[in-house]
Amino acid sequence: MRGLRGVVSVAAVIKRLFVIGLMAAGFVVASLAQKGIEPVHYVNLIYCLPRTPEGYEKTKPAGVKMVADGADITEASRQYANKANPKKVIRAKITDGAYNSKLYAEFRTVKEISEEGATGYYKSYKMDGYPVHEHYAKQDRQGTIRGVIEGRFIIEITGFGVGPGELVEWWRAMDIKRLALMH
Repeated sequence: MRGLRGVVSVAAVIKRLFVIGLMAAGFVVASLAQKGIEPVHYVNLIYCLPRTPEGYEKTKPAGVKMVADGADITEASRQYANKANPKKVIRAKITDGAYNSKLYAEFRTVKEISEEGATGYYKSYKMDGYPVHEHYAKQDRQGTIRGVIEGRFIIEITGFGVGPGELVEWWRAMDIKRLALMH
């Protein structure tokens, strides 16, 4: 009997250590934001935006550093217009909130959800291991895909005059590997 209690105790201790480790990891991320981690400069984020695909024109990239709710945030964005169809426009944006927990609330518990109807769809899933939310309106032919890279960089791609699935191609055109190295 004594040996069995020892096994149960060890298992309970391991379980408690695991839970404590998860809690500590959460506190570390929260404390990083509270300790004033600087966001990546927007110029570095601009380099992660998609290259201009054939048949598109790009605008000059925009970048900004701002303070919101006492936290530093940087953003980089660019717009791409289809040469053959000027109503087909893509906006790509990267935001670094330097672990400000308010910015990442929508990604804390991503459950795989898929709703589709006559007007469009909404999906939450993991793409390439990262949590994303995607919605698409069929009649307007527009949609948005938002995801977070390494718990820090929010990618948002909005498309106007696009077909279903095109936003995923634009997501994959982002330099996600470079972003992941910056975290």
